[in-house]
Amino acid sequence: MVTCTIFAVVALGLEQSSARGESGGLSETELLSAASLWGTAGWLTAVLVGGAATMRAIRQWAPRGNEILFSLMALLMGIGWVFVARVDARLASEQAVAMLLGFAAIAGILAAADCLDWFLSRPGACGLATVALLAAGSFASGASVSAGAYEPPRQLLDLGSLPSIQPYGLAKIVAAIAACGLATTAPRWLTPRLIPHRHAAGASVVMIGAWTLLIIGGELASSVIVFATACLPLWLDGDDLVGSDIPTAPRSTRARALSGVIATYAVGVGVLITVYDRLSAQVQYWLNPWVETAEATVVDAAFAISAGGISGVGPGLGAPQLLHQPHNDFIFAVVAEELGVLGGAALLIAFALLVGVGTGIAQRAQGAHRLLAAAVTSVIGMQAFFSIAGVLRLLPHTIGALPFVAYGPLAMIGNCIAVGLLLAISDASDAGSRQLQADES
Repeated sequence: MVTCTIFAVVALGLEQSSARGESGGLSETELLSAASLWGTAGWLTAVLVGGAATMRAIRQWAPRGNEILFSLMALLMGIGWVFVARVDARLASEQAVAMLLGFAAIAGILAAADCLDWFLSRPGACGLATVALLAAGSFASGASVSAGAYEPPRQLLDLGSLPSIQPYGLAKIVAAIAACGLATTAPRWLTPRLIPHRHAAGASVVMIGAWTLLIIGGELASSVIVFATACLPLWLDGDDLVGSDIPTAPRSTRARALSGVIATYAVGVGVLITVYDRLSAQVQYWLNPWVETAEATVVDAAFAISAGGISGVGPGLGAPQLLHQPHNDFIFAVVAEELGVLGGAALLIAFALLVGVGTGIAQRAQGAHRLLAAAVTSVIGMQAFFSIAGVLRLLPHTIGALPFVAYGPLAMIGNCIAVGLLLAISDASDAGSRQLQADES
C-alpha cells in the first residue's frame, strides 16, 4: 500500500497540473485541487495506519492465518482507493472510512473467532438478516425502460444526510453464513429418511427466493450469486460432516436433486427475461448497446479500454468523467484506460490469486468451516466475475461493485468480513492439523 500512496500522489498531481492555465498563476480551481491532494494524502495515511493495525491483530489472534490473503486484499483495496480518489476526490474520505471499518471488521472477527460456530448454529437469524438486507435494496431500486433507453436498477438505500448504501454487498456474505449453518444443522433435526431430500428442499427454497429477488430488484447478477452461494454448501454437505452419526445422501443423490433445481431455476430466469420488461431490457441492451441510452453505457467503457491500449494512457491522464458511475460500475474501465491491458490483466490475476488462496483454505478446513470458506470465496469470485464481464460485455451489464476496488461502503465491509472469516478458518485449520500431527507422533 506504500506503492499505492506514491501512485495516488502522482495521479492526483498529474490531474492538478492538467487543469493549470497558461497564465502561470494558481487559480481557484488549482488551490482547491491542492487542498484536495493534501486531504486525500491524509486519508490514505489513516488507511495505512489502519492496515498496519490489522496486520498486528492478525498476528495476535490468527498467527497461523494465511497472510497472502490479507496482502492480496490490501493490494486491491489500495488500487481501488487510488482510482476512486482519482475519479472523485470527494469520495476519497468515504471510501477511506469504509476501508477502516472493514479493517475493524476483520479484527473483530478474529477476536471473536470462537463464536463462529455459534453463528453457524443459528441459520434462522442469519437468514432473516439476509432477507431484510435484500428487501432494503430491492424496494429501493428502480429501472427506466422507455424509448429504447435503458438504465439498470440501483440498489441504493437513501439515508438522508448520510451516504447512500447498497445492501446487496453485505447480504451476499450473510446469505453464505446462513446457507452453511443450515447445511450443517439440518441433520440434527431431520430424520434419516428425509435427509436424501433435504438438499432439494433447501435449494428449492433458495430458488424461490432468488426468483423473488429477480422480480422485485430486477438485478440478474445478485440473484445468481445468492442462488449459487446458497446451493454450494448443499452440494459440499456430506463429504466431510464431522461429528454426525446420521448417514448423509450419496453424491449421486445430491447431484440429481441439485441439478434438477438448478435447471428449474435457469428455465425460470429464461421465462422472466422473456416476459419481464426490466429484465428483457438488460438482455436487449447487452445484445445491442448502441441504442439510445441516458446512462450506464458500455460503449463508452469499450472506447476507454480501447484508448488505453496495451500500456495505458498513464496515471491521471484518462477521461473517467465520460463514463457513467466510473467510481463504481465502470471502475475496471478506468483502470484499463490508465494502466492499459497490462493493468487490467494484473487486476484479474490478483482476483484469481485471491480466489485460489480462498479455495486452498477451504480444502484444508473441516466440517462447517470448509463449507463456509468455499461459500464466501465463491461470493468474492462471482462478484468480480460479473462486474468485469459486464464491463467487457461478456455478460449483460448489472449493478455490482468490484470487490475491494469499487466504491461501496457496505460491499467493502461485507467483503472484509469474508476475508476475516477466511483468516479465522485458516488459523483454526492449521492449528487443528498441527494438533493432529502431534497426536499421531
